Amino acid sequence: MVDSIINYLHLLATVVWIGGTIYITFILHPSLKAIDAQQSGKLQGIVAKKFTVTAWSSIVILIITGFLKTPGSFLFDPSSEIGMTLLIKHVLIICGIIVGLTIALYLIPNMKKNMPKPGEALSADFLKYSKLLKIFGSINLLIGLVIVWLAKQLFV
Repeated sequence: MVDSIINYLHLLATVVWIGGTIYITFILHPSLKAIDAQQSGKLQGIVAKKFTVTAWSSIVILIITGFLKTPGSFLFDPSSEIGMTLLIKHVLIICGIIVGLTIALYLIPNMKKNMPKPGEALSADFLKYSKLLKIFGSINLLIGLVIVWLAKQLFV
């Protein structure tokens, strides 16, 4: 029963993190072009703030449940195929966390700082950070998809 709950939470956290990233990359960002630049910037700030909490919660759940799911003998043992797959997966998780920290601690605060006031055009700095957010978000999505693919390899 406990294993089922751990597996469920692990899968749920994966769906929330990857699904949210897919939504932002393929639905939200393209849709922002259809609204006023000021409103677009405001919406990006709101979504980024809310999704940051959701994404980090999912990542914490993934780390905890992943640790609980992994047999101790495979945790840091690259001598087997399973151990090597897990090692690569763990390195990518660290990369995803670094990308996420860059988004949360650098890009979003700089976007907020350069947010245009009502009636103002978007500044070059705001546009730069917005573009970087899209790039880093896409990188994080790619990392997440590779992590999911590697996890699938563990069950083959």
